[in-house]
Amino acid sequence: MKRHLLIVGLAVLLSACSHQQTLEDAYRRGAELEAASRNKAVPRTFEEFIASPSYRDSRDMWRGAALQQYNPHKSRVEILLREQRGRLYINNQIAMDFPICSGRVDGHETPRGTFHITEKKREHRSGSYGSFVDANSVVVKGDAKSWQKAPKGTHFKGALMPYWMRFNGAVGMHVGSVYRNGASHGCVRIPPEACSLLFEKLAVGSTVIVK
Repeated sequence: MKRHLLIVGLAVLLSACSHQQTLEDAYRRGAELEAASRNKAVPRTFEEFIASPSYRDSRDMWRGAALQQYNPHKSRVEILLREQRGRLYINNQIAMDFPICSGRVDGHETPRGTFHITEKKREHRSGSYGSFVDANSVVVKGDAKSWQKAPKGTHFKGALMPYWMRFNGAVGMHVGSVYRNGASHGCVRIPPEACSLLFEKLAVGSTVIVK
């Protein structure tokens, strides 16, 4: 019940975001609710965790002993599109299993294949999607694209994409809203706690497998 109320609270918060709220305020407050309600360590084996009937829809995060290791050149991430889950392996040992939100099925699908991280930025903004804001960074028009004409007195401000890890052109992994179905423009959104751990454990050159 507590988790349900927190998730509902997050949805209400985002829908009630007014023009007086900046993108940063909305993101930070939303991330606090998300972190409070999700990504909890689950005290069971990995086999039991993925065998659960609720695995596909779960927002829980599993962490194993391998997460204490650090070997970014022998670490890889696997993104499972059907399950909408991600897995971190370190030295071929499962270290973490976490929920993700991939691209939506309308021409924005996350590409399948084997890639490598080509860029990491702790603080990053989208160059394509965001909002039009005024001189005080107040949002005038949300859900905007950089190529659209800006309303008078505004400029484009890209959406926050913290813990950015680029792996295929404009596609990367980053912190974002995680629904249990594809909803992004192609990137892989990950909850804050899991994404920050990935950022620490991976390096430029680390393998990303999308399947």
